[in-house]
Amino acid sequence: MGHHIFEENEQGESLLPTDAKRSSVVSKASKLKVICQWIGIICAVLISLVIGYLLGLSHPRDIGPFNYGLPLPPGALHTSWQHNLTFTQKPSVSSEAAWNSIIPIGRGFVHHSQLAPFISNIAVFHQLHCLHAVVVAYYHALESPPATDLGAVPDFENTTSTRIAPFHIRHCFDYLRQAIMCAADTNLEILDHETHLTNGWGQPKICRDYDRIFAWAEQFANSSDTGIVT
Repeated sequence: MGHHIFEENEQGESLLPTDAKRSSVVSKASKLKVICQWIGIICAVLISLVIGYLLGLSHPRDIGPFNYGLPLPPGALHTSWQHNLTFTQKPSVSSEAAWNSIIPIGRGFVHHSQLAPFISNIAVFHQLHCLHAVVVAYYHALESPPATDLGAVPDFENTTSTRIAPFHIRHCFDYLRQAIMCAADTNLEILDHETHLTNGWGQPKICRDYDRIFAWAEQFANSSDTGIVT
């Protein structure tokens, strides 16, 4: 009887370490499970942040600042526009000189090791080239002699430029349309209180500093060519 009790005690004592081991194993498993859960949460957060960052890079972002939701005009030059008839008149030596004066050396074609490692043209000068071509083509059509007068040549064509190919003008029509929409000038123009119209002259504007762009284009000009090309 005593021997049996001893065996039970002995067996009971031998079982105690086994229970402790099992409890320890369960505790470690629980801790491991919690750690794995936290690692999963951290990984999910990091992946979400990376995906959000990449999506931000791949989608265009609004450029501020804004005024009641309307993007303000780019640039910091405060000015006003005045009607300059020189650029609207029939092509002549003086009007061509004016057009040439707003085109930098190199005609806007630049090379810059970081910004333009391949020869590039600053868009504003391409746009001015197109506008000039439209002016020349307009006056060519307006001043052209009757089709029956085969030997006649408009006066301006003799001293300024040759006839502009129609496909070139068609290109410029849509190029300028898209350029205007791309710039999307948001300066506000007040209507005349009598005519309820606006011509845009004499009103405050915020613009990019054209002179600084001009100077930068000359600093990194790819050639020494001058003058506007029709």
